[in-house]
Amino acid sequence: MKFKSITAFTISLFCLFGCSNAQQDENVLAEVNGIKLTHQFLFDQFPEEYRTSITKEQMSNAIDSWIETELLYQEAVKNKIDKDKQTKNLIEQKRKEIIAVKYVDMSVVSSVDIRDEEIDSVYYSQKDRFSVDEDLYNLSHIVLLDKNAADAVYKRLEGGDKFADLAADYSEDSESGKAGGDIGLLPLSAFEHGMMETISKTKIGEYTPPLKSQSGYYHIFLIKDKKLVGETLPLEEIRTDIAQNIFAQKRQAKYIELIDNLKKLAKIKRYPLNDKQ
Repeated sequence: MKFKSITAFTISLFCLFGCSNAQQDENVLAEVNGIKLTHQFLFDQFPEEYRTSITKEQMSNAIDSWIETELLYQEAVKNKIDKDKQTKNLIEQKRKEIIAVKYVDMSVVSSVDIRDEEIDSVYYSQKDRFSVDEDLYNLSHIVLLDKNAADAVYKRLEGGDKFADLAADYSEDSESGKAGGDIGLLPLSAFEHGMMETISKTKIGEYTPPLKSQSGYYHIFLIKDKKLVGETLPLEEIRTDIAQNIFAQKRQAKYIELIDNLKKLAKIKRYPLNDKQ
């Protein structure tokens, strides 16, 4: 597909200063040598737009990350690493970056407005960008540990049980299982060579027999839709992607405008670098 966007989201949890004893005791999630982690403190580490969709597993992983960081932080303080000049400089710069990003979010991001007409205009004026250059398959899957389990689930599918229900109950891929096994739109090349032919020959609305992967697991795929080379993706399927691209462009333009205005109002001096610098 000629039109691509990256929507992957990565959460990094860094307790640069440790967690203060002054934090409220209610909703304490963990404690390391008397230093408490509250629910609110942990919640603040996640970007605001994702806080309503945080899973229990993500929260558990975040708590594990905080505990590891807090242990290392306390040991570092014992060794006076926090007194090191370079460390202090790094912390100070990181503090400024966090505050600066928050200001950009408040003054730039919140002012970006995207209208449906803009999305429609981009789509209809640049349709060639949204044509498929590799066969794509909209799939759900059920992942099973062994052949016996796979055959048992496949037999239930043949008997009329719903694919989504079986994925939720039995799939080893718990994340997709919660969504009925949905794994989205993927190119055929994303699959192992031994699976490609079977997937490509399976009709829309049908599912494959159990297919063994190189890792030893068995996969049953439900073919929900296909997009073949040369087809143009429907607007509603990529409306969010187009909106994200428009947002990124507008955000960058507003950011440049903000920086230019601040530079005009500020007294900035840059000094020539000498050979030693």
